[in-house]
Amino acid sequence: EEKSSKFTALNKVNIESVLKPLSGQIKDFQKRVEDTYDKESKDRFSLVREIRGLQELNSRISEDAVNLTNALKGESKTQGTWGELKLERILEASGLVKGREYDVQVNMKSDSGARLQPDVVVHLPDQKDVIIDSKVTLTAYHRYVSVETDEEKQGAAIKHLQSLQKHIKDLGGKDYQNLPDVRTLDFVLLFLPVEDAFNLAVQKDPDIFSKAFEKNIILVGPSTL
Repeated sequence: EEKSSKFTALNKVNIESVLKPLSGQIKDFQKRVEDTYDKESKDRFSLVREIRGLQELNSRISEDAVNLTNALKGESKTQGTWGELKLERILEASGLVKGREYDVQVNMKSDSGARLQPDVVVHLPDQKDVIIDSKVTLTAYHRYVSVETDEEKQGAAIKHLQSLQKHIKDLGGKDYQNLPDVRTLDFVLLFLPVEDAFNLAVQKDPDIFSKAFEKNIILVGPSTL
C-alpha cells in the first residue's frame, strides 16, 4: 500500500509535468486560432466593404464618363474648356507651375488694337515665350468612331479634317507670334488633346504638318507636346 501510494503520487507528478506544458500550449494554440479567425472575419468584412466601395466607384466613373462624353459631344464651349484643362494637366505633369512657368487666358492686343486671348503662354529660358492654342475637334470625330459603315466613317473623317484645317487657318490669321506683348518664338503650338483624333487628321492629310507650318503653326498631341 505504501509503495502503491508513492507510485501513484509519483505518477501524478510526472503526468502533471507533462500535461501542464501541453495544456498551456493547447490554450495558446486555441487563442491563436481564435485570433486568426477573428482577424480573418475582420479582413473578410473589410474586403467586402472595399469591393462594395470599388463597385460604387466604378458606377460613378462610368456615369461620369457618359456625362463627360455627352457634354463634349454637345457644346463647343465645353469641349474647349476640357481641352484647355487637359493642356494644363500635361504642363503640370511636366513640372511647370501655373503663374510661374506658364499663364493661361492671357489678354493681349495686336498692333491694330484687336483683343486676343491665347490659351497658354509658356515662359522659356532667356526671356522667350511659346504660345499654345488648344483645339478640340470631337463632334465629327465622335461620329467617326460611332458609325458603322465605311462610307459614313469616310464622311465623318473628312469633316473632322476640315474642322482642323479651318482652325489652322483661323489661328494663322491671329498672328500670335507677332504680338507686341509677348516675346514668343516665330511659331505657335496647336494642341489637339485627343491622340486618336490627331492621328486621324494626319492619316487623312499627311501634308497637314507642312501646311500648318507655312502659317507658323506646329501641330502637337498629348504624346508630342
